[in-house]
Amino acid sequence: MEPSTKRVMILVKAAPVLTSQLEESMCVAAVTLGQDPEWIRLHPVPFRDLADDTRFRKYQEVTVDVVRPRSDRRPESWIPLEGTLIPGETIGTDHSWSTRRQRLAGLPRPTMCELVKLNRAGSGPSTPSLAVIKTLEPPEFEVTMRDPEQLAKWRHRADAIAAWPSLFDDPDTKKPDFEVVPWRFRYKYRCLAPGCNSHSQTIIDWEAVALWRNVRHRNDWQEQMRYKFVDKLWAVDRETELFVGNQEQHPHSFLVLGVFWPPKASLQQSLQ
Repeated sequence: MEPSTKRVMILVKAAPVLTSQLEESMCVAAVTLGQDPEWIRLHPVPFRDLADDTRFRKYQEVTVDVVRPRSDRRPESWIPLEGTLIPGETIGTDHSWSTRRQRLAGLPRPTMCELVKLNRAGSGPSTPSLAVIKTLEPPEFEVTMRDPEQLAKWRHRADAIAAWPSLFDDPDTKKPDFEVVPWRFRYKYRCLAPGCNSHSQTIIDWEAVALWRNVRHRNDWQEQMRYKFVDKLWAVDRETELFVGNQEQHPHSFLVLGVFWPPKASLQQSLQ
């Protein structure tokens, strides 16, 4: 398949992972720019290996050449071609996030229950695997220890990467070692579907990992994270929604990719 060029606005950067092949990559969710916005998933993205001038931020416009993956049937998934990523303008929060709101206004808002039902039969070219989700009320924030066997596997991979010799003479040019986070962060919430029994989903937003690293040495680190991911992001003056996405291997199992939390204001008001 011939490559195509996509112009997108970045919405989510998931926390990087180490594959069984000891390759570090991350998944990026974005929305295409144009009259009819669509979801797009960029994977794999070796973000920590990108040159400084190509490292993009959330809500930044990016141009990139992509091809369709052979082993991923999800309609939004694309592989970014190395060396083609060009960052552009970063969209700010002026006028109650008006431009960000506009870019997302055309995306469908299914309920989480609908999305799970659509994916029960597996991934497919017409089955959505990324979405914006509204919740009935602010979610609960949960912190649990990861499975010991899984942690051991991840730490073995991280140790193997750290043991590789540096390609550079200057040790300062070596990127920091890959750190395994021993905790799982989750949201538990009810969507707007009648009779929803609730959903419990792991948060894989890189911002959650970054916050944990900043507060982990405090005795109240869990409370600090709960303050950010509940009290602040879901404050009464916010119109908060979730970005969610699934896994190709487990299509009905969705993850929280990020949080969209603009201040309360209709789109018309924000444009005034």
